[in-house]
Amino acid sequence: MNKSLPTANEVGGKAAELFKLAAHGFNIPPTVVSPANLAAAVEEIGFPIAVRSSATLEDGVATSFAGQFESYLELNTLAEVEEAIKKCKASANVPSVVEYCRKNNVDLTQLRMEVIIQRMIEPELAGVAFTVNPVTGKEEVVIEACEGLADELLLGRKASLPDTHPLMKKYRKLIESTAKKIQCAFGRPQDLEFAIEDGELFLLQARPITRINFSPDVGEWTNADFRDGGVSSTVCTPLMWSLYDHIWKDALPDFFKDIRLLKEPFQAGKIFFGRPYWNLGAVKQCMAKVPGFKESDFDEDLSVEVKYEGNGIETPVNIFTILKILPTAFAMKKVFKSHEALCNNFLKNEFSEIEKRIEQLPVDNLDEGFKQLIQADFKYVETSYFRTIFCASLAKLEFTDAFPDADYTRLVAGLPAMKHTAPTRAMKAMAARGETDIAPLLLEFRHHSRKELDIRVPRWDQDPEFVQSIYDQFKDHHEVGESAVEIFEIAQAEYLAILPKNKHKEFHKKLGLLRRFLWLREEMRDCSTKTYYHIRRYLMALADHHNWGDDIFFMTLEDIFTLDTSKVEENQAYYESYRDFKAPNEIGSRFGYEKKIATGALVGIGASQGEVTGIARIARSVEETTRIARGEILICHFTDPGWTPVLDRVAAVVTETGGLLSHAAVICREYGIPAVLGVPNVTERILDGQRITVYGTGSVEIIG
Repeated sequence: MNKSLPTANEVGGKAAELFKLAAHGFNIPPTVVSPANLAAAVEEIGFPIAVRSSATLEDGVATSFAGQFESYLELNTLAEVEEAIKKCKASANVPSVVEYCRKNNVDLTQLRMEVIIQRMIEPELAGVAFTVNPVTGKEEVVIEACEGLADELLLGRKASLPDTHPLMKKYRKLIESTAKKIQCAFGRPQDLEFAIEDGELFLLQARPITRINFSPDVGEWTNADFRDGGVSSTVCTPLMWSLYDHIWKDALPDFFKDIRLLKEPFQAGKIFFGRPYWNLGAVKQCMAKVPGFKESDFDEDLSVEVKYEGNGIETPVNIFTILKILPTAFAMKKVFKSHEALCNNFLKNEFSEIEKRIEQLPVDNLDEGFKQLIQADFKYVETSYFRTIFCASLAKLEFTDAFPDADYTRLVAGLPAMKHTAPTRAMKAMAARGETDIAPLLLEFRHHSRKELDIRVPRWDQDPEFVQSIYDQFKDHHEVGESAVEIFEIAQAEYLAILPKNKHKEFHKKLGLLRRFLWLREEMRDCSTKTYYHIRRYLMALADHHNWGDDIFFMTLEDIFTLDTSKVEENQAYYESYRDFKAPNEIGSRFGYEKKIATGALVGIGASQGEVTGIARIARSVEETTRIARGEILICHFTDPGWTPVLDRVAAVVTETGGLLSHAAVICREYGIPAVLGVPNVTERILDGQRITVYGTGSVEIIG
């Protein structure tokens, strides 16, 4: 596509999108924008003419200004065109537009009106198409069209033709196909206006869909814990999701069965808008059986947006609910004990044997070797890891329910040394010795990568330039502030001093369980990362053996097992169609999606305490973090485990996603730096280079 296309600031949003359509090869009417010589432009285009507004802020991702400006159709004289242009320009200041700007926090002084002059299409069928159903959230093309011009249809004065109408039957496939291609080209759901003249489809308008609602039968889904550097942090390839879902589909419901909170299985995961989500509604139904369950606390822990009044679902604590939950209480104790023992043995003995077993590629039968790896070792490793995550989450709920006033973020700092911080420790030691050869890092930590839950991304042993750029940042390293262990010990002593003596034993027991599972979760994560390293090795060998190339990432596990490449092209198109879409974090009728930049206080989840003032640096990828100087504040969408060495040199972290149990929270607590997570749209609300103060209790202040 031509990179010199006019921008929305130059020709207005509507015109800019039209020129993009044309550059992608889609059909638009002959068009000029705000021509200096009006008569010459009109003569070139020819009558009849349509004049349309094109404001500088119109048809954007955040604001569409849909229905706010005027269009004038079937103009047949120069005088009519000139009058229409005047009216279009004047429409930027009418009361309805002023009110729209106020409601959507738009600076009216930044709104400038350009004007589109087009050849008037005389259609046999015209209307609108949505590439995603904006009412139900279903990923389907929705078409509303009528015979002739669509202006009365768009104003709601004319009904759409039924699907059985001959014109709809004749052109539906053409419209659907074009709509899907446009979404693929633009990388996000689109709201299109079209007209068909003499069998030829013309695009009159394209803009991002800015609001999507969901029907109640969709259920409730979230990408919490999937989006923080996980499988939902960006569009997910079919291969990566099939790997994840191969474990997730059983691990989540089976765990709830084991703790006696579930009788009937449920669908654990699902893809929406190219990203995986897990079944929030089903999990809440299970958790609501626990006395003292409070939906708002549950959502806050996960950084799920609260869209209901009060505390939402609450389960009372009384003799009936307590008696009913006793089987679960006993089952949880059993699960905690057995799984902790499993993890300890796994880390000491089992995993080293597993890794030895899968280290060698079976060159004589690579296909069967990969199948065995996935169905046996991978399933065991990942299921064990997921169950550790679930145990850590329940241990946190048990602790915070029993001691709600305890300083959680300080009490879970200072965990034993974790494998995910080992690269940082190694880099510090090497830098202190003045070493320059990073080969030992590439060998020992080969399983890490820039983005560890994207199987396409090379691991460290194939990405030395990136590792070098990270290592270079440690040359000026020096320790500052209290250690994480000191923070924990002080917090524990302070709380025990005010806690009744008869509660001390319970406190130590529940806190000890929580801290052990938080540590085990990070250690098991490292084993999971190593397993993905080996899976990637197998995949690269398979792709080479079958001459699949990068197509392998757009196959599912089942496709690979059966050597079926028939769906690759369709899967690639689906992936591309959401590549630039900022998907909603929650799906469901309570979570109608509207892309809007929030204003007001910058408030999130206080995940690691402390107070720091410094320069904000926006990083939308781990590559962008290399420009951040020591002591500056990292502002990002999320952090991936691959970012761990970066976090050691920043003064604080602020993210758009994440909760108290997220990887970012754990690492920030270990490094003793303040962290505020889950601040909506923070990468857009804070400017790079601004001076800010981060309060680890949960807020951020912009100083200037």
